Amino acid sequence: MTGLLRSLHTLGAMVVFIAQVARATFSPPLYLRETLRIMAILVQRCIVPVSLAVAPVGAVISLQGISIFALFGAERMLSSFLGTAIFREFSPALASVMVAAQAGSSIAARIGTMKVRGQIDALAVMSIDPVRYVVVPGVIACVLVAPLLSVLTNLLGVLSGWAFAVPLGGVDHGAFMDNLTAQITPADLWVGLGKCALFGLGVGLIAGYRGLDVGKGAADVGKAANDTVVSTIVLILLTDYLLSMILLQAGL
Repeated sequence: MTGLLRSLHTLGAMVVFIAQVARATFSPPLYLRETLRIMAILVQRCIVPVSLAVAPVGAVISLQGISIFALFGAERMLSSFLGTAIFREFSPALASVMVAAQAGSSIAARIGTMKVRGQIDALAVMSIDPVRYVVVPGVIACVLVAPLLSVLTNLLGVLSGWAFAVPLGGVDHGAFMDNLTAQITPADLWVGLGKCALFGLGVGLIAGYRGLDVGKGAADVGKAANDTVVSTIVLILLTDYLLSMILLQAGL
């Protein structure tokens, strides 16, 4: 019973927090310089891990897919499968998971450290809304950075898939490119980018909430960062599954 009450309390607090973030996001003042600063930090921290996580996926799909498609004499269709998988599923999910691991933990730790040191209370004393100044820039940064990283990972995934399919796998370059451009539509790109933006929103909100909800010690800051990573990864994977089912049912 205690666990249920604690869960309901956390859910209610999260709903109130989201409402505060929404109100602060769509009303002045907006701290644009702080948002850009956080975006630059997130890009620097995430670009290499995200690239290393997603780029090999295209190679693995091509490596495994060639042997399977060869059974049906349809090697030329490999690029269609590769592009759809990368654009719609692997790139958004893996890029967002890496953003959660790198950016989410960093944001939660930064906010948690500020709270432990009393800086959050100091902002309130100076009549500066902590949610508006500390949380909202991180949320906006995650929403914008995640799709940008997804564009990069799309290119890297397709490029690595091409490298293993064409020069190493013997697939005709013209057939590879024709099927890739014929089957991949703008909807595939927008679906992937939309997923990334949604996942980035979840990362920013959970990181901000965990950071402000931190205890009074350094150990609590580490726990908040760890809880952020675990919670956001689970949320991303579950949401990705639900969105995929909904889009399939809708024919998109």
